[in-house]
Amino acid sequence: MSSSPSQADDAPIGAKAKRPALEQDVKAIESQHFEGQTQKPFTTLSAMSIGANTTNSAIGVILTLSIWLPYGGPAFTVYSYLAMALVGTATAISLSELASAMPDAGGQYIWVAKLSPARCRRFLSYLTALISWAGAVCTGASATLACPELAVALAEFLNPGVQVPSWQVFVGYQAVNWLSVVPGLFESVIPRMGKFMMFYTLFVLVFIFIGLFAASKERQPTSVVFTGFSNDTGWPAGVAVLIGMNSPNWCFSCLDTIVHIAEEVPNPRKNLPKAIMWTIPIGLITGLLVLLSGLFNMDDSGTQSSYFQIAYAAFGSSTSAAIAVQVLIFMSAFSAQAHIHIWQSRLAWTIGINHGFPFDTYLSKIVGAPFHTPVWATLFSALWTTLLGVVYVGSKVAFSSLISCGILFQYISYSIPVILLLAKGRSVEHGPFWLCRTGLVANIAMICWTVLATVIYSLPYTLPADIDTMNYVSVIICGFMLLIVAIWFGVARKRWTVPHLTG
Repeated sequence: MSSSPSQADDAPIGAKAKRPALEQDVKAIESQHFEGQTQKPFTTLSAMSIGANTTNSAIGVILTLSIWLPYGGPAFTVYSYLAMALVGTATAISLSELASAMPDAGGQYIWVAKLSPARCRRFLSYLTALISWAGAVCTGASATLACPELAVALAEFLNPGVQVPSWQVFVGYQAVNWLSVVPGLFESVIPRMGKFMMFYTLFVLVFIFIGLFAASKERQPTSVVFTGFSNDTGWPAGVAVLIGMNSPNWCFSCLDTIVHIAEEVPNPRKNLPKAIMWTIPIGLITGLLVLLSGLFNMDDSGTQSSYFQIAYAAFGSSTSAAIAVQVLIFMSAFSAQAHIHIWQSRLAWTIGINHGFPFDTYLSKIVGAPFHTPVWATLFSALWTTLLGVVYVGSKVAFSSLISCGILFQYISYSIPVILLLAKGRSVEHGPFWLCRTGLVANIAMICWTVLATVIYSLPYTLPADIDTMNYVSVIICGFMLLIVAIWFGVARKRWTVPHLTG
């Protein structure tokens, strides 16, 4: 819910700069979110756990390592992970400053509504709203597919010659999608689930790290892990490195998840930035440890592309070890999707409140006991994840491009309010989290990365490109932007109610 600054929050975190005033025509945005409908069950720790479980950096490393390695080898994975931690930090600072100044479950599109010129305020806020929601849904499709693919990879490894057909993967995809919806329907369950799964994932990572180093009889030398470079993509080394940044980029994605539970967190102007910022060091440390455990304990065969295969070899061709590792990873990946449903639903809920979707009468409701959550918005977003799964059956290449758009939609939705903030010279009525020059550098760095990533992630993954390796990201993004414009002029221009300004 939009809120004006409170006197209790006057002490800035990390800076002592005096707050300049907003222009008179954008002093406040009226509350859109039916005050009192949601509870406030989150502490800083439980809010942080929502972000940590959604971003889930270390599990992202485990799931993407086999895709990551061909673009530069072991050394590239280490240094690209560190580089993306810096990009993640810049992004987290940018989001934290805005969340501290304007805490609202709508997040990016509310910030845009408050910062943009009056003549284009409604369209820009609507554009940002749909882009941010699309990013969440595409990301959800990616996480949902990861679970059945973990099961399929293990089944095919233990049963050589068996190839699981796409329709069975599709059935698993739908089962994971709808089963993972259930926990997020209950407000009282969400913070408990978040804290439990955060510590569970930490246990899994410690188990993998210690287990691999204790069981493995042979290790890669440090020269291979920290200096060995290889490029199997067909691209020149520099281009391959940039394209390969996609994998570690996912390990520091979904950072706005915490922003969208602003209605459910006490004192969000202080607690939201804390929760967002803690996501980065948690992801950096856990992800780096599990990455190094995999790289050091791989053998020289070149056939170990998954952590369960590394465990299988390290424990003396142990089927039990492979199954145990894969099951532990599966549960954490399933949890990530459950938390992504929370992210999707809060966005759909706030957009529904402002009449941005069909059936907004239902999407804008918080269902009472025992739920106390936007149940209809949750089911609505899950339905769209279901529909994206149909694309997988038709074309794996198209599905891969579609979910690749998830990370770009996120960054685009972050960049629009940050660009508007810079256009105002960062002269806004900020909250207690405000980093002055450091914040300015973070804003510029995030925008530069968004532009670069949009170009690089649209290139074919390997050369020579053919119909099976082509990348359709640019086509999807352009098509989606045209669709938003068509929806705006066809329907939304008359219905969209953001912003309602006062003062």
